[in-house]
Order: sequence, then structure tokens, then C-alpha cells
Amino acid sequence: MEMSSRIRARRKELNITQQVLANLVGVSRVTVTGWESGDYQPGGANLQALAAALQCRPAWLVDGKGEAMADSPAPLPTARFGIKEIPVLSWVQAGIWTESEKPVTLDDARDWIYTTASVSEFAFALKVRGDSMTNPHGAPSIPDGSVVVVDPDFGGRDEANGKIVVAQLEGSNEATLKKFTTDGPFKYLVPLNPSYKMLEVNGNCRIIGVVKQIIMDL
Repeated sequence: MEMSSRIRARRKELNITQQVLANLVGVSRVTVTGWESGDYQPGGANLQALAAALQCRPAWLVDGKGEAMADSPAPLPTARFGIKEIPVLSWVQAGIWTESEKPVTLDDARDWIYTTASVSEFAFALKVRGDSMTNPHGAPSIPDGSVVVVDPDFGGRDEANGKIVVAQLEGSNEATLKKFTTDGPFKYLVPLNPSYKMLEVNGNCRIIGVVKQIIMDL
């Protein structure tokens, strides 16, 4: 395994994005991308900072020899850099995340990730399923397997107009990911993939939250 692969593998073990790692190390995301692609390698102070952020030994990052983990890894200093740890929910859990009568607690989360997005304490993440939000014409596009960071504290339907939202349709126990659009008195959930039909949602839809960040690996 090359150094670039060790950096990438360790970052994924910690469930942090390239941007989060860049913030922790004090470099740009482009630099982290270069390290993980093998275009160049960290050295000196950057290597020490990278090892600290990845909670591993610098020597292991360089040559893969010896023990990978530091003796007593310190907690990631996320608060210092405005980084939040949020739960990854299932699409069923997302549908009842904000319902007081059927609470989903943090203990029910199946995983956790770090985000650099400016979100409230109620934010959560979802792993995208299917290609209804894959835009064949360019950005924005949210492909299958990517992760969206969702904030339920968005201010109301007027503020959600024109944005990507997580919503729940009446009679469904799962949430869905679509663009919310209003046209006069009419409201729609619109897929970014034109192969799918938009859905009129007047009175039969509850917006759970607005998407604040899309996380994907290239």
C-alpha cells in the first residue's frame, strides 16, 4: 500500500471528509486531494500535523512499517475549527427525526460523520440511494452513494423554495430527497434527473430539512 492509500484509508476509518482533514491540518482541500492521489507527499510540519489529525504514527504514514496507531490518540479538535460530528440516519429514521411523539435518539444513529457545514445541533446525514438526483447535465448533482448533510432548522417553506430538501410524503414511512419548488399556489418536489417525474405536493408533504452539504468521493 502506498502512502497515498494509507492517508485515504485512515481518513475513511475516521469518517472525515477531505475538507475536514484539510482544516485540521491547516492546508487546502486541494493539498489533501494531492496527497491521496499520490501527486505529492506531506513532509515536515505538514506530516506531523497530518499524523496527529489521522491519529496515527508519522513513520507508519511514510513507509507503512510498525504500529499504525498512536499510543494515546487525542480526540479530534473539531470544535476549534468549526467542525461538527453529526449522526448518519436511515431514510426511515429521517422521516421521524423531528417528530416528538416518535423520537429517534442519537443512540439510534448507525454511524457518525464530521462536517464543515454551518448547521444547527439537530443536523443529520443521509446516504443517497438511487439516481433520481443525478443530474446528467452537470451541477448540482447528487449521485447514488453520496452523503447529504441536512439541517431541520431552516426557517420554513418560503426559505426552502428552490433548495434541495429532505421531505416526507403523506402515507410514506420514508423520507425522500428532491428539489422543492413553488410556482404561484403550487408546490413541487423536483428530481434533478429528468428521467423522473416531478411531484405536486400541496398539503401532502412535510419538509424535514434543507441540504447544506454534499459529500462524495471521486
